[in-house]
Amino acid sequence: MQREGLIQEAKDLMDLVEKKTTTMVENVMEIDVNEYTSPDQFEREKNELFRNYAQFVGPTCLVPNPGDYYAFDDTGVPILIVRAANGSLNAFVNICSHRGAPLTDCASGQAKKGKMFSCPYHGWSYNLEGELIGIPFKEGFPDVDRSKLGLKPLQIEEKYGMIFVMPNPDLTFDIDEVLGGIQERVSGFGFEDHHYLGAKKVHTDFSWKLNMDTFHEYYHFEYLHPESIGAMAYSNTATYKQYGRNHSMGSPTLQINELKDIPEKEWQPREYTSYVNYIFPNTVIFVVNDHFQTWRVYPITPDRSVVYHSMFIPNKPKNEEEQQGFEDYFQMINDVAVAEDYGLVDKVHRGLKAGIERKVIIGRHEPGVQNMHKQLHEILG
Repeated sequence: MQREGLIQEAKDLMDLVEKKTTTMVENVMEIDVNEYTSPDQFEREKNELFRNYAQFVGPTCLVPNPGDYYAFDDTGVPILIVRAANGSLNAFVNICSHRGAPLTDCASGQAKKGKMFSCPYHGWSYNLEGELIGIPFKEGFPDVDRSKLGLKPLQIEEKYGMIFVMPNPDLTFDIDEVLGGIQERVSGFGFEDHHYLGAKKVHTDFSWKLNMDTFHEYYHFEYLHPESIGAMAYSNTATYKQYGRNHSMGSPTLQINELKDIPEKEWQPREYTSYVNYIFPNTVIFVVNDHFQTWRVYPITPDRSVVYHSMFIPNKPKNEEEQQGFEDYFQMINDVAVAEDYGLVDKVHRGLKAGIERKVIIGRHEPGVQNMHKQLHEILG
């Protein structure tokens, strides 16, 4: 959001605080427990949501320079993304044409000499356009046509500072349809130029949907996070705006009413607000005053998932002390999620697996949770 939007958001949040309420939808929603535990539904989710639907990879600043790459295989398809010499992005299935090894095991880095990938198994080499450019001991492959053995391309789109890829090489997508207009909400937060601090990988022993549910409501702050988030932000107070399958929620700090004593032209609204931006099906972009984070959740089995928590700061740290300060903060946020959110959700998962027929109830004041499940229902039936 630009300044005008941030100011209006702060006003909307102060109004909610004054009225001691939050944004609500028309009805309560009920979800059958089996939606979290069914192996058959899980397989459909992996296929329709993670193989056949465009995936948010990260902000533009994740791969800022020619030769920078990012690789992941959590959709079931190994994916390699690289910035080409002309500044555009290419995406490929990360499988060597020779024996199928991945070209890199590292999640991110720089291509060899900034211009090629060399398979760690037998040294077959590819340029940043995916073309096969080298075969050691080529005499062993006398009839191989290198022009037909390049890396298999995937559709990749970079727009509004965000990167999306289609894991299925046989499918395409419309980037504007996938975004649904949420780019208006997240513009101005530095997706193009922030510094990538790094990522933390956390495995959880429960459904990926239980994992995602925790991000979409502020109802739990007072009860689950009384000494952490609950000591900084109002519980059960949020704006809500929907953008296609996606949505965005704003939250007020406990100090937001200080703005009433400051001339509007001097407002710094990001100091008093934070934002959860949901990109369907599995990503949250969390924006606070001086940085933003991404949380990407992927299914492994019906009872296991993996979370990638990444942090992006305005500038590269000036020295080791500043670097350590950011690292300590990053670790603290991750520790809170693991100890408080994931620890509780693990117990919720055990209850869902108990074999008791019941419904999960989503309140009118939990529109984000409702939207995620409505979108799942629309795609899966």
